[in-house]
Amino acid sequence: MFSWLENEIQGMPGIDYQVLYGILLAGLAFLIYYAFVAFRRYRIMSGTATSKVRSAAQGHVELKGLAEFMQNGVIQSPFSGNRCVWYHCTVDKRKRTGKRTTWTNISDECSSQLFRLVDDTGDCIIDPDHAHVIPETDLTWYGNQTETRNRVPAKKRIVSLNLGKYRFRERLIRPATTIYAMGWFKTIYSNVSEESIDEQVEDLVKQWKLQPHRYLSEFDIDQNGKIQQGEWKAVRAAARKQVLAKISQRQREYHVVSRPDDERHPYILSALDEDVIVARKRLKAYASLTLAFLLFSTLVTLFSIRAPLPI
Repeated sequence: MFSWLENEIQGMPGIDYQVLYGILLAGLAFLIYYAFVAFRRYRIMSGTATSKVRSAAQGHVELKGLAEFMQNGVIQSPFSGNRCVWYHCTVDKRKRTGKRTTWTNISDECSSQLFRLVDDTGDCIIDPDHAHVIPETDLTWYGNQTETRNRVPAKKRIVSLNLGKYRFRERLIRPATTIYAMGWFKTIYSNVSEESIDEQVEDLVKQWKLQPHRYLSEFDIDQNGKIQQGEWKAVRAAARKQVLAKISQRQREYHVVSRPDDERHPYILSALDEDVIVARKRLKAYASLTLAFLLFSTLVTLFSIRAPLPI
């Protein structure tokens, strides 16, 4: 067998052999890079402790909780109409060229609406843009008309003979689904503009003017029954202090999880358990290394038979 391979390699035109060797070398480089990325993400996921929303540190975190709508923000799938917090719906059209069949995407709708992750300590807002999403349901079906997109099958995944001109796929995460989120956690505080503060101060001062003996007498330093210009400054300062105290009590903080600026940190939203995702990452990393080793052995064997370039 080895002699047959040696004869085939030696008989190949030089340019064809160089192209083949170059493709195998590029494949080896890709597998090594893919294995490196998979191992890095596996280590990050396995080495990151799960945080609670209330005690999560600012930065890259791992959270678990129930997926819920934003207040007054219901999301529906454009295919099935089912209520969901996230969807990705695609339509592909089949094209035949001789005996070859290819699929061309003609519609791709992905949800970008915000939703919430809720645990037993609080909730945070999830921004799904640019996330690697592993959905709860993943349905694929076929039809000869685009209207078939609304005829969503009941089964979790349909095994088909690829009958039909169009291929439809609907991926969903439904409300109350337990989700795993790994991304960038930050807290945003609701701020009140200076203009709004000034308006509230003026309104409060006007209220005090209606009952001067009750609210303004302590600012009448010379006790002449009138508030002088210098005394009005003290009145407005006191009013501003009271307004700011009320705003501080009403001020709310919002926790948001979004894509990290550093692409080395993964952004994952998953309806699968963390252990399943980590196991998959580990399997992909080792599989990539195994394939890379086999490809490297092939390249060494080819090189021993015939160098791609003259030495």
